[in-house]
Order: sequence, then C-alpha cells, then structure tokens
Amino acid sequence: HSAAHMVLLGQSSRPPLLAVPPTAAADLLGGSGRAKIVWSQLRDGRDPFEESSGLGHKARHALELAFSAQPPHSLLTSTVSACGTRKLLLRLRRGDEVEAVIIPQGAFSTLCVSSQVGCRQGCTFCATGTMGLLRSLAADEILAQLHAAAAAVRQHGMPPLRNVVFMGMGEPADNVEEVSRALHAMVHPFGFQLGRSYVCVSTVGPSPGHIRALEPLPARLAWSVHAADDRLRRLLVPTTRHRMRELRDAWGETLQARADRGLMAEVTLIDGVNDGADAAASLHGLLAPLPGKTRVNLIPYNANAGLGAAGRLFRPAQPEAVRAFQRRLLDRGLICTVRTPRGNEESSACGMLRVEHAKGSRASRGDLASSVSDEFKEADTARMQ
Repeated sequence: HSAAHMVLLGQSSRPPLLAVPPTAAADLLGGSGRAKIVWSQLRDGRDPFEESSGLGHKARHALELAFSAQPPHSLLTSTVSACGTRKLLLRLRRGDEVEAVIIPQGAFSTLCVSSQVGCRQGCTFCATGTMGLLRSLAADEILAQLHAAAAAVRQHGMPPLRNVVFMGMGEPADNVEEVSRALHAMVHPFGFQLGRSYVCVSTVGPSPGHIRALEPLPARLAWSVHAADDRLRRLLVPTTRHRMRELRDAWGETLQARADRGLMAEVTLIDGVNDGADAAASLHGLLAPLPGKTRVNLIPYNANAGLGAAGRLFRPAQPEAVRAFQRRLLDRGLICTVRTPRGNEESSACGMLRVEHAKGSRASRGDLASSVSDEFKEADTARMQ
C-alpha cells in the first residue's frame, strides 16, 4: 500500500471528533483543559487540527492520535435571501447531502437542522416528502450542520447562533437515539453550550410510542399537527396510522412526565384545505385538554411546483383566512402566533435546496418551515423548560 493509502486507513479507524461526547473527548485528549480548547474551536466553526487552534504540541499530537482529521462536511452551496436568511447545502463524510438554514433574528440567529437524508413521512406539502427516506443521520452528522453554521455566522458577520430547531429534512422521532446524542452535545457545558430552552425538536408524532420516546430529550418539543380531523390529517401526512386523539393523549402523558409547561403545535395553513372555521374549532378541541400552555404556530403555506399530484393543487391560505383562524384560537384561549415566512425567494423550503441541487434546476418558491422566532422570543421572558 502507498503511504497515502496507509494514512487514509489510519484516519478511517479513528472516530470523528464530533462523534465523541465532550466528556469522553477529555479522557482521550488527556485532560478537560485540552477538551475545552478543542470544543471552543468547534463552537466557533473552526478546525481544531489547524496550527492556529491554540493547542500545544502534545495536545495536538493527542488529538491526531485519537480522532480522524477528515473534515466533518464540505460546503456545496450557500445561498442568501434578501432578509438575510442563509441556506447551506453540505456534503457529509459518506457523500450524502443535507441542508441547514440560518435565520437571523435581531441580536441572535436560529439554525434549522436536518435529522435524516429525506423522510419517510411523505407530507404532501413538503419537498423532502418527495425524496423518500434515504438514511438517518448519525449524531456527528447532525452536529456537523451546527459546526458549519457557526463558521458561516462568523465569516459573514451574522448574529451569533443561540437557537437550534430540528425542522429541516427528516423526522426526528424516527431517529431519536442519534438526535438525543446530538442534543446532549449541543447543551453540554463543554460542548456547544446551548440553552435547553433554545433548542426545539419538531415531530409529526408518528405513533404514541414515538411521542413517549421524546420524553427525556433535553429540548423543547413541537408537534406538527397540520389538521385535527383524522381524514384530513391522513391527506396531509399520508403515513398517519393513529387517530389524532390517540397521539394527543400520548403528548399529554409525555408533557406530564417532563413537567413541561406546554407544547408547541404547528399548522401549515393551505387555502380551502385546513384554514376554515371548522378546522380551527377541531384544532382547539384537540389541543385544549393538553396540560400547560399550548402555543399554536400558524405557518402560511407557500406554493411549491416541485411537489406531487396533491401538493401541486395546494395554494397559500389567504391573509384574511390566516388572521381569522388565529382569532378563532385566541378567542378560545389558546396562545397563537403567525410565523413570518423567511427566505422564500431562495427556495428555503424543507428539502428544497437539496432536491433542486440533485435535479440541477431551481423551483419557483418555497416556504421556510423553520423560522420559530416568535416562539424563541417568548422564551426570553417565559421559559418553557
């Protein structure tokens, strides 16, 4: 074998740095001080293997012996919208492509991350649903998106990252073990040092069991409801196999077990489909029994020409219908906000940039289903965790 081949073999036998929990990294590097220096570099989106990392000779040698120096990702494309939203398309170590979106919000930025390549839930209004599930991401591949975003924030002078939402490609509940590992590194005091109340995992809630498995996650939880009516829910989320009340009751148990102050519920509003008075009344009836203060986030749908047969028929809910829907929920005592679409001109819908890159073409517009600025602003004054 050539010397270069032997080096590659040696690298492949060592774990990626982001794959090892911060406390375990301290053991491998010979002390917590070295680990803190390494993780401070990772938090800034830098490469700890570089000469400028601040590591001494012995610490660098320990780093090279313990971990693979192969970069966790490569940046394929980076697009920015007029509002400053920046979308990154990354190629991971195994050659898969995932996307992450950075949304500047005043003094801070929110990062939307992917938990899978594709998704098996098949939501009819979602670009990722057209891909099917290719595979689930490992924890270090989820963290690689945070590392890449930290680099982009630093390089482009964006507000610092404070919030992370699992609202990109994939269903987090279908990959809960790796999502959990990633979350623990995100909130670890040696790791990315994020506050638990500023990290959110959003799920369609595939089954009661999937929902209960989210109970120990160190993050806020959100339910992508989209429709309270069972028949309509199956139209929008074709993989729905349980009655919405069954899923709601599982959420109630989970929230009580977490001593949670309340659930975030998300609804993508589509013209003439789920934006009427009956849909609002059904949604209130579904969510009212949940413990704590439930917060409903209404997401005005944006037309996407790249969806399947059903999705191509969808149109955005009219602004007056969105306002009326919100008012009906507010009048019934639910907290309800309307999400401001961000980055639409850059096709920032979940999965859109990745789908377009694979096809070599651009779709017209997309809905950025990852901006939860209103919910995180509330966390400044009323922590949910």
